[in-house]
Amino acid sequence: MATRLGLIGDTQGRYSVDALLARAATIFRDVDEIWHAGDWEYEEVLDGLAKLKPLTVVNGNAPDDGRKPARVVREIETLRVGMVHRPPQPGDEWLRGLDICIHGHTHVWRDEVVERVRVINVSTATGLFGREKSGGILTLDAGRSDLEKVLFG
Repeated sequence: MATRLGLIGDTQGRYSVDALLARAATIFRDVDEIWHAGDWEYEEVLDGLAKLKPLTVVNGNAPDDGRKPARVVREIETLRVGMVHRPPQPGDEWLRGLDICIHGHTHVWRDEVVERVRVINVSTATGLFGREKSGGILTLDAGRSDLEKVLFG
C-alpha cells in the first residue's frame, strides 16, 4: 500500500493564512501526512496543517524554533526518508544514510539525485521572493518514489 506525503515549506511573507490553509486542504485532501520543511513564520499555519493531517515539521531559520527537531528520518515503504531545512552539503554523512532528502530554505524547486540520494525541495507555497507558489505530493510505494508538483496559486 502506497504512502502519500504532502510536502510544503517556506510559508513566509505577506499572504492570507486562511487562504493558504484552504488551498492546502484541497491539495492535500488525499495524502496520508503533511511534511513542512521549515520556515513557517505564523504558528497558525502549523496549527491549521495539523488539523488537516498528521504533521511532521523541522526547524528552520524563520523562525528558529528549538521546540522543533533540526532533522527527521523515517522509514516509509522500505525507503529511508529524511527532512531538514537547509540543503545538505555534498559528502554530508547524514545524507548518505537516506534514500530521499527533503529540504527547504532556497525557495527553489529541486528534484535531483545527489550521491544516490533523491534530493527534493518543493520551493515555497507563498511565492516569497517572486517564486512560483508550489508544494508537492510525494508517493512512496514498495521502494519507489514519485513526486508531483502542485501549485498553491
